[in-house]
Amino acid sequence: MPFATSNVQRSLFGNLNVTRGDWTGSSGDAPGEISVSGGRVYLAEFSIQDTDSPTAKVSTSVSVSGFVATVSAYYHEAVTTGRFLIIHA
Repeated sequence: MPFATSNVQRSLFGNLNVTRGDWTGSSGDAPGEISVSGGRVYLAEFSIQDTDSPTAKVSTSVSVSGFVATVSAYYHEAVTTGRFLIIHA
């Protein structure tokens, strides 16, 4: 199963935008990407919650083109229960 998002919700946190939801991915896939509005990302957190062990964090990067920011998530294993939170403006 390639990278996919679901249950994506967008809301306001003061004067900042919040995008959050679930994600899944397969081992060996290209990095997952999600685009959000605005030219700034203040926080981008992707976590893996597949096991009872502590939540694993995933490395991310951000690229901006105009007023759209694309967040890339770099994972190296199959993920069935992933969560993400992005705070942006």
